[in-house]
Amino acid sequence: MKRIIDDRGRFFGLISFIDVIVIAVVIVLALVVFLRFNASDNPVTASNTVPVTYTIMIPGVRLSTAEQIVAGDNLYTEMSVLIGTITDVNWVDAYAPEPLSDGTIVLGKVYERYDVTLTVEALCSTGEGRYYANRVFELSANSEQKLQTKYNVFTAYIASVIPG
Repeated sequence: MKRIIDDRGRFFGLISFIDVIVIAVVIVLALVVFLRFNASDNPVTASNTVPVTYTIMIPGVRLSTAEQIVAGDNLYTEMSVLIGTITDVNWVDAYAPEPLSDGTIVLGKVYERYDVTLTVEALCSTGEGRYYANRVFELSANSEQKLQTKYNVFTAYIASVIPG
């Protein structure tokens, strides 16, 4: 049976320990050079920043919550990352599906609840067709997000993202 390292310091009698280290260093350097010059478009660079307007829907909130969201407030993520400034706030009565006794479903008004629509403007980094507010928060239509203003915390949906 062959030993792993022989009396001359070679692995299986074929290659020396120094040769293994040199080969490992060459492989690591080749990977670094490859990754450095073949990196994809990175959203964290400041050179690809564009203004973006996006719409947020907040379903079924109380009147007091709707009144505390005003144009000019900053909008933050759950982790307190600034993702834009609210430019317009609209609210309408909230409606929800209600079953009737005959089995049909109709939209019925929800008592003292309102659907709020926010228009938000932000400078966003772009990369691979995606928009990132504050370079970390991806604006993805139809995504449910936990957001907050100075006075409110709410769950909302990003309805649309419009660049420019």
